[in-house]
Amino acid sequence: MYAIDTNKMNTNENSNNKLFNLLLNELPNQFTGKLEIKSNRHSWTVFFCIGRLVWAIGGAHYNRRFHKIWHQFCSNISLDKIKFQEGDYAICYYYHIMSVLSRRKSLTPPQTKAVVLANLKEVLFDILQEQSQQELTYNLSDAGLDKSLILMSTVIPAETILPPINKLWLEWEKSNLAPYSPNLVPVITNAKQLQKVAKNNSYNTITKLVDGKHSLRETAALVNKDLRQLTLFLMPYIRNKLIELQEVPDKKRLEGSPGLEPDVDTAPSPTKPQPLIACVDDSKEMCYLLEKIMKKGGYRFLGIQDSIKALVMIIEAKPELIFLDLMMPIANGYEICTQLRRVPMFENTPIVILTGNDGVVDRVRAKMVGATGYLTKPIEPKKVLALVKRYLQNPPSPDAEIKSDSSDL
Repeated sequence: MYAIDTNKMNTNENSNNKLFNLLLNELPNQFTGKLEIKSNRHSWTVFFCIGRLVWAIGGAHYNRRFHKIWHQFCSNISLDKIKFQEGDYAICYYYHIMSVLSRRKSLTPPQTKAVVLANLKEVLFDILQEQSQQELTYNLSDAGLDKSLILMSTVIPAETILPPINKLWLEWEKSNLAPYSPNLVPVITNAKQLQKVAKNNSYNTITKLVDGKHSLRETAALVNKDLRQLTLFLMPYIRNKLIELQEVPDKKRLEGSPGLEPDVDTAPSPTKPQPLIACVDDSKEMCYLLEKIMKKGGYRFLGIQDSIKALVMIIEAKPELIFLDLMMPIANGYEICTQLRRVPMFENTPIVILTGNDGVVDRVRAKMVGATGYLTKPIEPKKVLALVKRYLQNPPSPDAEIKSDSSDL
């Protein structure tokens, strides 16, 4: 075991970067073995062969990282279908699999090299980020990978890979993203406020990008977008606490296979809320009666007795079906129905007129203002629930023939 003196600095451009100074200037000549790097949160191991980088493991998302990279470059081979015992290669399990598949010609040389390069880039980037936040310890050891496993066509000189990684890190840092790990998972915490703040196109894009399951890195790979640009796009909403970046554990690997265990959602899956039924009627008794009927049928209910406030309250609540009393002071059911049909979100919402009369003239007028149905008082619970169920399952268009409760049910 070699202890690395990271206080010894070179005068070149990497002298202030302990990791780069070590890899470029302090490794023993033609070194073959491993470099172990530790913080108080994570640990990594970088493997070398004759002074060149071979592979790297460790960090927050060892399994997730490999699967993401594999899907990017080797999607023609399903890891879930591979059966592979750990044997003596548990430490570098994925590299062993890749080595075997490469020798069997299942993996092409470009695929193998792409996986190795992408894996090293992400690990070294994560180490740079950790190094910017706390002191790390570095130790060298001769105990590296089994030489029979090493794919010599994929080993990479440090001076080749470090400059592009350094550029990525500097861009990340200059964008004020240094405190944010690409392994964090964005989660929408205030959807209602987010919808108000974001423009329609932006909101739709955000909801597609942010599913609460994939990290920033995984999301960028899935949508084939630049990681930094994607993160910068989300940052205004993160800073306003509409989206939160959360740490998530690594996924577990299946026993005897490189495949991953399926996600287990420990939290109860959110149930879809029952449809909301609204009633605008100045009668307390009618609102109370309908509320009892709706709740018995498993629906949510909103009773509105002030016809002046009805339009605003309905727009805010967005009910799936609306009952409107025909005769009310100031604004009657026809007038409110006309106003609702002018609002795009209520163009096809079932609207049922409530009245004590079942005259032809009233039904014709109800049709003219866009009402869906016509229900005469006194109401019968079974008929009301049947009507609600029918309209919710198959909402008729406003220009369909209007029906009263007697013909409709």
